[in-house]
Amino acid sequence: MLKPDILKMAINNNINIKRAKALLLNSWDEIYEDSPFVAKISVNDVNLAKELVKHKIFENVKIDFDDYQSVHNFVINNEKYMDQLAKSAFLSDFQ
Repeated sequence: MLKPDILKMAINNNINIKRAKALLLNSWDEIYEDSPFVAKISVNDVNLAKELVKHKIFENVKIDFDDYQSVHNFVINNEKYMDQLAKSAFLSDFQ
């Protein structure tokens, strides 16, 4: 079951949900539409995205957190959008 705070974020279309969705759909550049600043993927984004995948909130997810190759490819292709802590969060299940 989804945690109440995550459910509340989803209902309110919170920016954290938008960021996690952008990560899951591999469309990180779409979150910049209203901002000229480049926002990096954070550990919180990764953890929220994993939680949303676990509960099957979004369809057509472009990353499989259980498959090393999928995660590795995502990290390589989106490295410019994330810091070292986010990279570690992506890869932590495989270490």
